[in-house]
Amino acid sequence: MTKLILKSVLFCSLLGGAYFLLVDRLSQGFVDMYYPKFTQEAGSLIIGLSRADQGIDPQILEDRLQGDGCAMPMVNFAANQNYFGEVYHRAIQEKLGPIKGQRVFIVSVSPGSFSAPKGFGDKGIRTLDGKMAIGKAGDFTSKPNYNYIMNCYGMGLYTALIDDRGWANLVSHENGWNELSLEAGSSTISRALMLDWKKQNLAYYDRQLHKSEIKAHRKEWFLKTLDHLKGEGTVYLIRMPVDTEILEFETQSWPGFTAYINSISHEKKIPYFDYTQGPGTFATYDGSHLHGESAKAFTELLARDIVEHRRKHLAWEGL
Repeated sequence: MTKLILKSVLFCSLLGGAYFLLVDRLSQGFVDMYYPKFTQEAGSLIIGLSRADQGIDPQILEDRLQGDGCAMPMVNFAANQNYFGEVYHRAIQEKLGPIKGQRVFIVSVSPGSFSAPKGFGDKGIRTLDGKMAIGKAGDFTSKPNYNYIMNCYGMGLYTALIDDRGWANLVSHENGWNELSLEAGSSTISRALMLDWKKQNLAYYDRQLHKSEIKAHRKEWFLKTLDHLKGEGTVYLIRMPVDTEILEFETQSWPGFTAYINSISHEKKIPYFDYTQGPGTFATYDGSHLHGESAKAFTELLARDIVEHRRKHLAWEGL
């Protein structure tokens, strides 16, 4: 019996050791496109869904806002599953590090940010959000972040033994920005492929019109999140540019969305920049998401608008 116990202990120790060795090896290279969002304390944040994830470059904002005392680093903490809610609110709180300057929060909004499957109440939404990375992760700031890998990594740990785990056209930057390049070495995303992606995207939006609805729970936690962020720094609400067809679907899903955001902007004295008014100004690769070069150009515009707003605000205070 003693030998059996010793063998069992030895086997479990070897198994556990192999497990942690794979976790550590995985952490030394590319993990997944969201891992870098969980590996540092943030001074300022970009918040929202996948459009902000791929469409806003934190480095450009840092470069343009640093002279205004913006708290660094600026981290892109947006992702395709980060809907407004209690879970995202907690994750944002956990993500913020000690203050070194004036925090800036870029909050990207769209009707999708407030949606959930039809029939879901508050409890169902919390459970749904809890299954996302922001709900499963217990650590938002460590590097390496073993907690993220053990709780959120969606593939087998054997992939740690594969040297090239990423996709050449997607660069997951350390600051959380996921940059999609149309050309990366010999890998080129063709116009035909982009048109096909857009077709698939439109079909997805059509399905979602019948499956999802705007939820009071998400509105409630959106307002709570804004109140918390206002207590931490300066907040800017933005709406990302998209193709006309996508915008039409969003208008169908929530006809009063623009009026709602404008009312919140006015009530809470938060500036709101709506970039959907000039469709086609910034190129997408699927109708909804900006590719790398377009994202850089958009971020430059966003940074200029923020700097101009801050200067006007300071001038007004000086009167």
